[in-house]
Amino acid sequence: MNRIVQWLCTVCLMTVMLHPIDLNAQSKRAKRVGPTAFSAGGPCDTSAWKLVFHDEFNGERLDPGKWVTWFTYSDDGSDRCEGCRIMGTSNTIFRDDLVTVENGRLKLGVRSQGGEWYGKRKEHEGGMVHSIGDAKFTYGRFEVRCRIPRGAGLWPAFWGFGGETEIDVFEFCGEQPRLLKGALHRWGGTRFSSSGKHKAQDLSRGMHDYAVEWDRDGISWFLDGRLVQYRGRFVDRRGRPLPACNRESGDHPTAPYFPRSEDGINVILDLAVSAPKAFCKGPKKPKPWPADALLEVDHVRVYQRTPQANMRHLCSAERGLIAVGALPFERGKEQEFRVDGVHGAIDWTVSPGIEIVHQDAERLIIRLRPEAQGEQWVKAFSENDPCTRGPMTWRASRVLDL
Repeated sequence: MNRIVQWLCTVCLMTVMLHPIDLNAQSKRAKRVGPTAFSAGGPCDTSAWKLVFHDEFNGERLDPGKWVTWFTYSDDGSDRCEGCRIMGTSNTIFRDDLVTVENGRLKLGVRSQGGEWYGKRKEHEGGMVHSIGDAKFTYGRFEVRCRIPRGAGLWPAFWGFGGETEIDVFEFCGEQPRLLKGALHRWGGTRFSSSGKHKAQDLSRGMHDYAVEWDRDGISWFLDGRLVQYRGRFVDRRGRPLPACNRESGDHPTAPYFPRSEDGINVILDLAVSAPKAFCKGPKKPKPWPADALLEVDHVRVYQRTPQANMRHLCSAERGLIAVGALPFERGKEQEFRVDGVHGAIDWTVSPGIEIVHQDAERLIIRLRPEAQGEQWVKAFSENDPCTRGPMTWRASRVLDL
């Protein structure tokens, strides 16, 4: 018996010597390939996206029913915690006064000003917004139209976080405004991540549309409507993502970094300054930032194919152009017009017999000219309507007696 045991031990030792176990390779594979799960395969859900949350920033201040300007990590959701106004490897404290809304835009600013937050020293201050209340989403299309700033060390981001799940729609380093970075992170007992990069034009030169579509079995990143990155819930044995649709049914390895279905994520926008030699090439010494060092946001919108239990389809209600408080086109009176229901920023046009007293992205005030006669009309036009996801026009008219 002892000889048999000795022989088995010798065989095992020779096997290990001839075929050593690469623990590092195993570890790398574990980051890409997770436990196996059954997939029924079949087609994807291609039903229409339905608007469940949006902000067009057409008011004069941030909507306190939708946003706060800190991370809600404290027990009561206030900013009274160490991680509520600082973040990771950023060299930034987030401050309320660096968040403004004007001229139909949300503006997140930055400045070089040192300070401490719960004993943590930072050399810069920035602006951020974090969705609150029911604005916590499992699955959906998350989109923003914005202009990113340019400048070494600036770190603008649009992302979602909740539970163990983080989805980065975009992160940029201000020294590389052509390089869009998107990522997934799972913050459980073991951290799993997958990131990608897409090289484009200089995206700091104008407004662009960024979006992520998170479905049950796949996540897709879009820049100006074009697919630039994809990750799947299922992967092959080498960790390469499998298609979200029309897979063969059966057992497949899962991606350990893919968002958990039990996690709902809040929507976050921020402009930070990176620490030196961290995520971006942050400045070694504080320096003044130019006035246009802003993350400038036109709108944020979230859609779901099937609105979750605490959500409703915001575009299901009837919409139209209405006269407020009076009959349309009544002589001798100023009249206000608005679009009733969900809409984007509005551009107004009127017939020659109408004088515009005031107009903005939400409302129009008019007065009929004394010589006005025949058909008079008002048009409201939204170039990027949140319901149609394209142009939309409303018109009101009346034929005046001679």
